[in-house]
Amino acid sequence: MQKDKPLILIVDDSEQNREILMAYLEKENYRIEFACDGIEALDKVKNNPPDLILLDIMMPGMDGFEVCSTLKENRETRLIPVVMVTALNEKKDRIRGIEVGSDDFVSSPFDKEELLARLRSLLKMKQFSDQLDDAEQVIIALARAVEAKDAYTKGHVDRVAAFASSLAKEAGLPEDEQQTLYMGGILHDIGKIGVSDSILNKPGRLTDEEFDKIRQHPVIGEKICKPLNSISPLIPIIKHHHEKLDGSGYPDGLSGEEVPVPARIMAIVDVYDALTSDRPYRKGMDKEKALGILKEESDKGWWDKNLLAKFAKQL
Repeated sequence: MQKDKPLILIVDDSEQNREILMAYLEKENYRIEFACDGIEALDKVKNNPPDLILLDIMMPGMDGFEVCSTLKENRETRLIPVVMVTALNEKKDRIRGIEVGSDDFVSSPFDKEELLARLRSLLKMKQFSDQLDDAEQVIIALARAVEAKDAYTKGHVDRVAAFASSLAKEAGLPEDEQQTLYMGGILHDIGKIGVSDSILNKPGRLTDEEFDKIRQHPVIGEKICKPLNSISPLIPIIKHHHEKLDGSGYPDGLSGEEVPVPARIMAIVDVYDALTSDRPYRKGMDKEKALGILKEESDKGWWDKNLLAKFAKQL
């Protein structure tokens, strides 16, 4: 039962302030932990993530702005609500707090009822985001189940995820987009859960009718993932990783700039991994032959030549 109580981390170098906040919170049945500086706070968050952080701004060494920025830039901690506790009332300080991702502010001296109301509201939102995170894990498990349906694609999603995030880094995309492409690699084929095993595992070439069914998997994948807001950035990758720049791809026949850059990256690495992996009807190709085919196809206008060059450079 104890574990069900929300855990609040109080980060403040002032023992007096910690004691005041503790007195306010202990009657609310919260679990409380303390940190006396920013470094200790980050260490405690890493080892035992809290449900909410009360963060003093004015601390020696790493101040509250830097702690908050570090937390919000980390995918694993960015959804933890951070309430900045401050005696600073200048507009520029609040603007800076917003810029580093703070979820709320409370000013000292504290109004107890206002503080508790703000915490209750943020803890409800944290509970909701935790439920979304659970749903995300279910979808990832589904993607793993899809891969397990096809004995010839073992390890495909992990390889594609690694290739995609690495190419995104080489292409100069920001870190959050690199992470999006990694997750996109894991989930890009989730729509194949709606495709018959007999088609996925067919040892020979597909008929036109069977290929039409395969072509539906990006749309099925979009429908599976669209209700979950936390993975909405992945939708263009899932839906459009089979589009080609000349408009001959599927499902929407996008062309040129209509094809999102993350989908262009996923298309290249997905095809490369398919070419270099064993299939029922052929052995996997070596790197040089696979890249040669991709180069020929890019000359036809299928793939982004600049991205393909960056990908080849990495291999």
